Amino acid sequence: MIYEGKQSIFSHQDQYALIRLVNSEDDATTKKHEEGKTTFTLKMAKYLSTSGIGDYLDGINVLLSFLLTVLHLIDCSFWVQGGTYDVGEAQAFITIPELICYIYFLLDFAINFYLSENKLFFTFQTTSLIEYVSIFPSLLARLNIITGYKYIYLLRVLRFLLCYKLDKVLQRLSMEVFRLAYKPIVTVMAIIMINSSVLYVVEQDYSIVEYIYFMVVTISTVGFGDVYPTTIYGRFSIIVAILIMFLVLPTQVEMLTRVYSLRSQYARNKYISKKESEHVLLLGSSQVEGFKTFLNELYHSDHGMNDTNTVILQPQAPTEEMTLQLKQPALQSRVIYLEGHPLQNKDLERCSSKDCNCVIVLANKTSRTPKRDDYRNIIHAFAVKQFAKKQKSRKGARVCLQVLQPSSKDLYFNSLGGHETDQVICVDELKLYLLGKTCLCPGINTLISFLIQSSKPSYDITKYDKNKGEWIDDYLCGMQNEIYRVPLESEAFVGLTFSQISQAIYKELNIILFALEVELESGTSVFVNPAEYLFEDYLHYGYVIANEMPNIDQIQQTKFPEYIQKNYCFPNVQRQQNNKNAIQQEAEYLKEILSEGIKDDSSKHPAYYQVKPQTITTGLPKVGDQEKFENHFIVCGVVSDMKYLMMPLRARSLKNIQPIVILNQDLIPTEIQLQINKFPKVYFQQGSPLNTEDLKKACIQKASALVILQKSADQEEGLSNIVDADTIFIYKTVKLLNQNINIITELASISTISFLQISRNNYVQKYDWSVSEPFASGEIYISTMLDTLICQAYYNPFITSIFDQMILGSATVNKKNKKIYQASKLQQSNLFLINIPPKYQEKTFGELFEILLTEQKMIPIGLYRGEKVKNNNKPYVFLKPPMDVIVSSKDRVYVLSAKQPKEQETTLDNQINQGKESASQYFNIKSKLQGEEGRVDVEFSRELMKFNEKMKSFGTGLKQINSSVFNQGLIQEDFIPKIRSLLKQELASLNPQT
Repeated sequence: MIYEGKQSIFSHQDQYALIRLVNSEDDATTKKHEEGKTTFTLKMAKYLSTSGIGDYLDGINVLLSFLLTVLHLIDCSFWVQGGTYDVGEAQAFITIPELICYIYFLLDFAINFYLSENKLFFTFQTTSLIEYVSIFPSLLARLNIITGYKYIYLLRVLRFLLCYKLDKVLQRLSMEVFRLAYKPIVTVMAIIMINSSVLYVVEQDYSIVEYIYFMVVTISTVGFGDVYPTTIYGRFSIIVAILIMFLVLPTQVEMLTRVYSLRSQYARNKYISKKESEHVLLLGSSQVEGFKTFLNELYHSDHGMNDTNTVILQPQAPTEEMTLQLKQPALQSRVIYLEGHPLQNKDLERCSSKDCNCVIVLANKTSRTPKRDDYRNIIHAFAVKQFAKKQKSRKGARVCLQVLQPSSKDLYFNSLGGHETDQVICVDELKLYLLGKTCLCPGINTLISFLIQSSKPSYDITKYDKNKGEWIDDYLCGMQNEIYRVPLESEAFVGLTFSQISQAIYKELNIILFALEVELESGTSVFVNPAEYLFEDYLHYGYVIANEMPNIDQIQQTKFPEYIQKNYCFPNVQRQQNNKNAIQQEAEYLKEILSEGIKDDSSKHPAYYQVKPQTITTGLPKVGDQEKFENHFIVCGVVSDMKYLMMPLRARSLKNIQPIVILNQDLIPTEIQLQINKFPKVYFQQGSPLNTEDLKKACIQKASALVILQKSADQEEGLSNIVDADTIFIYKTVKLLNQNINIITELASISTISFLQISRNNYVQKYDWSVSEPFASGEIYISTMLDTLICQAYYNPFITSIFDQMILGSATVNKKNKKIYQASKLQQSNLFLINIPPKYQEKTFGELFEILLTEQKMIPIGLYRGEKVKNNNKPYVFLKPPMDVIVSSKDRVYVLSAKQPKEQETTLDNQINQGKESASQYFNIKSKLQGEEGRVDVEFSRELMKFNEKMKSFGTGLKQINSSVFNQGLIQEDFIPKIRSLLKQELASLNPQT
C-alpha cells in the first residue's frame, strides 16, 4: 500500500483503485471469510448487487412493463366500442405474451420479497401496491376466474408507472444526465397512456388511437377540439392529468436543464473509433505547453501519420489557452478533447479506450507534489489497461508514461507482474543525466533536442553558404537534421563492417549512419556505432542523421570501392527465435536497467567509480580541507536524486575523473549524502552561490563547469519566474568571476531566457527561443524536450536506448549481454566532445569524418564552434555540417566512440628523433600511473600537464642548440647521452618516486 505516514496521497477514487490493484489477494481472502458468516439471503443479495445481475433483472422488468402497456393498447383496439363492459376472449398473440409478462412479474416480486430485510415494509410500499393492482386483477380475469370487465383490464396500464424503477439503475451506473432526461420522458408517456385508456373506458365515443391523439394535442397546449371528453369522469381525468403535468414535469425539466448546463460540451461528446484510422489516448496532468509540444511533434509531416486521431481525456474542461490550441487548423479535425475521468468506465467507453493504439500519459514538470502526481498517473494507466483487457480479452493497451521520480519508474514496472510492452520516461532522471553529461560534453542537450524534434524554425539548406559571416546560418543549417530509421537489406552490405558502410553512405549521400538494430539470442537490440560489426544476410534497421527522410532505394544502391574486401567469416551466434517486436524488446531493455540499478558493492556494478562500502560515511569532505581545485565541476543546490547527476561524471569509461564541489546554503540531508558519497572526489562547501566569497572558496575561477539545480517545486502557484530569478542572479554572478566557465541550468519559464542573452540580435524575435545564444551553446535545459521524446518513443521504442547510450555508454549492459555482444563484435558507444588534432585543422568536415572513422573508428556527428568564429559571443552547436565546411582551431567535434578518445600527445620535433626515442623510455609515466582499466587519477594528470609544459620549453631550447650545432658542423659524440642525462634529472625533480 502506497501511503506516507497516516496521511493518504490519493483521492478517494484513486485510493480505492490502488488498493484494489495492490491488495486483490487480501481482499479476496477477506471477502471469503466474511461470506462464511453471512446467511444465504445476504449472500444472494450481495451477489445480485455486485455482479450487476440485479440491474439486468430490473431492466427486464421495465422492458416487460412497457410491453404490457403496449399489449393493453393493442387489446383495446379490438374491444367493441360502446358495447358491453365484458370484453370477452382476447387474441392469442396478446394473451400468450401477456401471461409471460405476468409470470416474470410474479417471480421477480417473489425474489425481491424474499431478499428484503423488512418484509412488512416491502409489502406495503408504493411499488408493491402498484404490483398488486396491475397484476392480480387482470391476471385473474385473463384466467377466467373473475369476469373480465373493461375497468379491470384498465388496471394493467398502471404497470407503466414501474418504468421509474430504471431510475435507480441509472443512478448506480452514474449516468446522471441520462437519468434526469429519462424521468420527464416517462412522466409524459405515463400521462398519455394512462389517461387515454381511462378516457376510452369511461367515454366510449372514440377509438383508443383517437384518445391517444387527444392526449398528445392536449398536453402540447394545441387543443384542436376535434376530439374532446363529454362525461364528467372523462373531464375530471383530464384535469388531474394537467395538474400532474404542471406540478411534476417542470421540476424534472428544471433539474435536467440545471445539470445539463453544468456539463460542458466536452463532457457530453464522445469519440467513435473507426476501422480505417487509429487513435491514441492522451492523459496526464501536463501544462498546455506540454500538450502543444507533443501534438506538434505527433502530427509533423516527417512522421507521415496524418490519419491518426488523438483523444485527450482530462477531468476538467479545457482552459482558454488549450481551446485556442485545439482550434488550430492542423489539429481541429484530428484532436478530440473529452472531459471525464480515467477511473470511470463510462468515460473510458466515451473515448473508445479499448480500441486505442497507445495510451500516452504526460507528467506535469512543475508539480509541487511529484510523488502524488506520479502515483495518480500510474493508477490512470493501470485503469485503462485493465479496461481494455476486459473489453478485448488481451493484454491491454500499450502505455508510454512520463513520471517525475525514478522510484515511480521502479514502482510501475514492478507492479506489472509480467512481460509488458510499456515504456516509461523518467523526467528527473533524464534531466540530471543531461545536466551531468553537459559538464563533460557541452551542448549535448541542444544536440539531442535537434535529433528528436521535428518542429523547428525553417531554413533552406540548399542556400547555405559556408562563407557567410553570421553564426545563425551554421546553427539553423544544423538544426534541420534529425534521426530517421531506415531498412538496410541490400546484398551489397553483406560481409562489410558497420564503419565501412557508414563511410560509404556518408560519402555518397551525405547521411550519417550512426546506430544499428541487430537481432541476437537475447532479442533485438540497438547499438550506437558498432564499428567492427560484420553485416550478415538478413534485414537490419539503421539510424541515420539527415535533414529529411532519406531515399531508401538510394541507400540500398550504395556503391563501395573495389579495393574493399568482404569478410564472410561470420561469428557463430544464435539469432532470436521468437517473434518479439521492437516495443517488447525495448521494454525488456528498460526492465533490465531497472533490475541492475546502482548497488552498494562496486564489484557487482563496475560501470561507475565507487568507493568501498566500509568507507561510506554520512558526511562529505569539506572544500576547505583540500588543496585548491582546477578544472573541477561545481553543483549549486541539492535535489533528492543527486546520484543520477553523478553517474555520467563517474563512469568507468572515463580515463580521468574531475572533482565535484557541491555548493549549498544548507547542510545536505543524510539520505542524499548516502547516495553521493559512494562516488569519489565529491566535496561539499556550505554557502550561497550568490555570495562571491563562497564561490571563491569553491575555486570558481578555475572551475570548468557549473550546474545550477532548480529548487524543488514546492513553491506557490505562479512563482516560476521567482525561481528563474535566482538562476539568473547566480548566472550573472558566476560569469563576473569566470567568463570562460561552462554554465548549465534549467529554466522554469522560457520567457526568462532573454535575461541570459548577451548580444542584441533579433534572431529570437524572428524565430523563437531555440535560436537564442544560451540555448545554442547548450547552457539551457528545456523540460518540454521530454514531451517530444515520448512522442518519438511512440513511433520508435528504441529511441530512448540510443540516448541512454549517448549519455552513459555501455554502463547499463549486464555481464550476460556483454558476452553476447562481444561474440558478435558489437559495442555500445558514448558521445564525447574532443579537440580537433592540429594536423586535421583547416580541413573540411567531410575529410575529418573519413579520417576519424577510418583511423579511430569514431563517428563525428557535429561541431561545437568556439567564440568569435562567426560573430558569435558564445559557442554554438553545429549538427552535421556540410562536407565542405572548414574546421578551425577553435572548433571541437562531437564523436561517437566506444572508448574515451585519446588527446594528441606532445612530441618533439622530427629533427631530434633520436632524442625522442631516448626520451620515450623515460616519459612513459602514464603507464606507471594508470590503475585498473586504464584510468589516470586527476592529481597525476595535473603533474603530467606541468611536465609537458616544461618539456615544451626544453624542446624549444634544444631545437635552437641543435640548429646552431649542426650549422657549425661540430656535433659531438656525447651529445645524445648528455640529453638523456638532462631528461633523467628533470623527471626526477618532478616526481622523485617515479
